[in-house]
Amino acid sequence: MILKHPEKRKIVSLKGAVQISSSTFFVYTDNYGKTFLKSGKDEKLQKNAFKNMVDLNPAIKGLLKKYKIKPSVDTKTLKELAGGHMNDTCNIAMGIYSILSEPLKKEIDKAIIKEASMLHDLGKVLIPSKILNKPAKLNVKEREIMNIHSTLGYELLKTQNIKEETLELIKYHHQNLKKSGYPALEEGNTPPSIGVQIISTADKYSALREARVYRRRLNRLEALLILYKEVREGKILADVYDALVKYAEKFDT
Repeated sequence: MILKHPEKRKIVSLKGAVQISSSTFFVYTDNYGKTFLKSGKDEKLQKNAFKNMVDLNPAIKGLLKKYKIKPSVDTKTLKELAGGHMNDTCNIAMGIYSILSEPLKKEIDKAIIKEASMLHDLGKVLIPSKILNKPAKLNVKEREIMNIHSTLGYELLKTQNIKEETLELIKYHHQNLKKSGYPALEEGNTPPSIGVQIISTADKYSALREARVYRRRLNRLEALLILYKEVREGKILADVYDALVKYAEKFDT
């Protein structure tokens, strides 16, 4: 009798993201050493990859259990984010970075900004669609659940060999200079880095320029005025805002 060795199970890991022809593609590798790109359309692969991420990190299951969220992956959300908001945020973030002064550029690696902005909202694939796409204002409990998406994104990618600097930007992309964003910064932490400022500002501007189920798409001036209010409140660095204005005037017509 010939005994067959059990076939090794294929495990897919997410290694990062790249932009090709103005679209975001996720970089995956498997345990056979193969590397490949996916745009978010291969639902089976996406679900396997994210299931692997959840299984590798008990903290994710703990978070989902705390908020009574069923651990299921919304691949439709991933596809929409890759082709829309995350890609758009990346373009804006890179535009802001290119206009900043050289001393500020030296504070953060350009490649870190690019990858973090393409992956910043990945945690939303675990947020229930009834909350993510609710056609009305979220209640307090729903807002609390929505706000964990940045932590979920951080935890999902923590086991995927993503650089620590990238992970920090993903985790704190909803923080601000007043430290009034989420998740809360640990006691003694300095204000968010210039990298967080760039991605946070780009993320907000992109969101304001999109039509949402609960409001119309804002025009460029309306979006910039809302963000200028945050500059006056000390939440956004003036240099980052000025770079956004120059970017928007040239590329967001």
